[in-house]
Amino acid sequence: MNVIETFEFEEIKGFKFGKSLFGKPKLFSHIYFIDGLMIDTGHTKMASKIFHQVKDLPVKQIFITHHHEDHSGNITAMQSHFDCPVYASDLCSEMMKSPPPISFAQKISWGTRPSFQNIIPTSGFIETDNYKFEIIPIPGHAVDMVALYEPNKKWLFSADLYVNSYIAYFLENESILDQINSIKRILELDFDVMLCGHNPQFKNGKEKLKKKLLFLEKLFEDIYNLYEKKFSAEQIFRELKYKEFWYVRIMSNGHLSKLNMVKSVIRDIENKK
Repeated sequence: MNVIETFEFEEIKGFKFGKSLFGKPKLFSHIYFIDGLMIDTGHTKMASKIFHQVKDLPVKQIFITHHHEDHSGNITAMQSHFDCPVYASDLCSEMMKSPPPISFAQKISWGTRPSFQNIIPTSGFIETDNYKFEIIPIPGHAVDMVALYEPNKKWLFSADLYVNSYIAYFLENESILDQINSIKRILELDFDVMLCGHNPQFKNGKEKLKKKLLFLEKLFEDIYNLYEKKFSAEQIFRELKYKEFWYVRIMSNGHLSKLNMVKSVIRDIENKK
């Protein structure tokens, strides 16, 4: 089953895409368009559907929030069609020249992620005819991830900083501590609307992001307390009675799992020391 939806919020156009072999999809990716700027390009699993929806937009430039396949999958096709520059953070620009491999589970959900050599590295801000977006580093979920913030309109394009107020599983290289610090940085901004890459919030965005911060801080504290007692990652997992999403863990060969949340905290603690 395919899900394709479009929506508008103020001057922003949004495009929602999801695909599932059985029943309604549970995962969605979003593309946003504002004043000639396309933010992210979606995933290759729905490349033709995505292209059909956005091909007539007056796109003048593309910005990629981070290298993950559900955000960068269609760069080549979009850049070729719109014949426009593609921008991203310095780190994302480098990573997309030779992207890290993805798991089988990710390929099933989102499709492949081709390399792209011609991203223009940029920092500070990106401008359109009528708006100026601050580019704010928000590492944690991905080391190269950034948000776009328009202070006059109070729009926050938050990439994958939010997704939900809780987390069911982690990528093996995510950092909980970096996510906590990134959320704290973003919460200092004046915004209410949060244009998330997977789950946009058109009201109370800041309050929902605060809930995620509380979730992550408690998770970190619970794991830290057991780590200080010399518990291993597996012992901590069992002690806290976490439940693994075994289908996801097996299909990803451990690249995605709830155990990775525990390992992330331990890695953050040891790196901090």
